[in-house]
Amino acid sequence: MIFRHLKTKHGYEIDGLWYPRVTSICGIIAKPGLEKWLANQESFSAMQKKRKRITDWGNLIHNTVEKILLGKKPRIAPLIQPSIDAFSDWLKNHHFKIWDIEQQTLSKEHGYAGTFDALGELDGQLGILDIKTSQAIWDEYFIQTTAYTRAYNEQVLKKAVTNWVLRIDQYQKCKLCGAKKREKAGQPEIKSGQKTCSHKWAAPKGKCELKEVADQELYFDTFLNAKRLWEFSNRDWLSKIKNYPGRFEHI
Repeated sequence: MIFRHLKTKHGYEIDGLWYPRVTSICGIIAKPGLEKWLANQESFSAMQKKRKRITDWGNLIHNTVEKILLGKKPRIAPLIQPSIDAFSDWLKNHHFKIWDIEQQTLSKEHGYAGTFDALGELDGQLGILDIKTSQAIWDEYFIQTTAYTRAYNEQVLKKAVTNWVLRIDQYQKCKLCGAKKREKAGQPEIKSGQKTCSHKWAAPKGKCELKEVADQELYFDTFLNAKRLWEFSNRDWLSKIKNYPGRFEHI
């Protein structure tokens, strides 16, 4: 039962073979910011509830943005309106021609699979766009999107030349001390500013930040190293997957 759960959670069955997910492989990479956040939670159950709220928030942003990219006019939930307003403003300043949304891609050469957010031409360049709702853009995101890009390029003649991370967020700023407050987990998180301030919060404001990968070779090499470490760390149950094409390479 546990083995079947792990196999389903961490991989895809494609044409009779099993391939690990990009997101599972990237999960082996250290995340100091997340570890600090987890350590500050009052209990395990409270942490789980917060993570679910944050995940639900991110999914709501993703689903709304993807519908807009497809030319639809979705109903926008009031709680994410500032984020969607910021995204709409970003679209006005960039020409993005969508090719595909939520497409599964596979690297037979390196033995992994994944599903990327969007493929399209951004200001004339074809690439993969990943949508995030985090507080910052981390290196791990480019490791992930570069893995998608390399897998996609194995399967097509018209290659993606780059990849981007589009971070969509919203916050309230204190009019007195400049502190910023985010409320995605049902409980406010306040950054910077003065702890003794009797904060006076402005209306929520959205933010949309785009960043392009700087060095695909570096990030892809890092991904392959992460894959080897992930396989080594999970070698006991991976060795039981008879249809995993990479099972004898590093295990």
